[in-house]
Amino acid sequence: MMAEAGGRLRRLARGAARRQPTVLSSVAGASVLAILVAGGFDPQEKTAELQPLVVDESVDLGPFDVTVRRLRVVDELPGVSESDDDTRVLALVATVSANGPKTQHGAMLTESVTLDGVTGVRADVFGEQPDDGEPVPAADAYVMADGSRLDAIQPGLEYEVAFVWEQDGAAEVPTTARLVLVGHTMRESSIDRSQEWLDPLPRVAGDLEVTEPEAETDAADDGDS
Repeated sequence: MMAEAGGRLRRLARGAARRQPTVLSSVAGASVLAILVAGGFDPQEKTAELQPLVVDESVDLGPFDVTVRRLRVVDELPGVSESDDDTRVLALVATVSANGPKTQHGAMLTESVTLDGVTGVRADVFGEQPDDGEPVPAADAYVMADGSRLDAIQPGLEYEVAFVWEQDGAAEVPTTARLVLVGHTMRESSIDRSQEWLDPLPRVAGDLEVTEPEAETDAADDGDS
């Protein structure tokens, strides 16, 4: 679906422009650009006014509603990733649900939840590394109830999930991290005239406190005393 391809096409367009700067000046290049625009790539780099992030408040991102709960450093996610001397795992706990009557894909969801400016956090996006300074999408999202990967979001259901990123173990553990949520707009694709979720743009951003496992243990001990 073109909705899934919006972020991918935008990144491929940047790569193509770096490798072959004369392509877009040709007739063939104009055709390629038209396809990219239909898929969500905007050569004018449109921006939207960012709303402040509020914890425990639902955010409408178009295809999804996302409610951010907390951001933690975790020692491991069983069956998913284990922290070691080389890496650590950052996990954002959130509640998500799909809007509309159609099943939404997990790939679009993880592209919609990004960390910005966190040292040592890198992730592949469709086989390519994000450019330096770009927000990094979550590597994956997992259902908290059973640890399964969230590949599809069914309408009418609510999921408690963990969005995960791996951070270089040599980097300092952040005390706060900037979260940027990316929304999409339902509109007609100029390619096949179907209605799709297109035009990915940041909608909500804010800083979250990052909790370390030791801090959580200390807080629990203080509560018991």
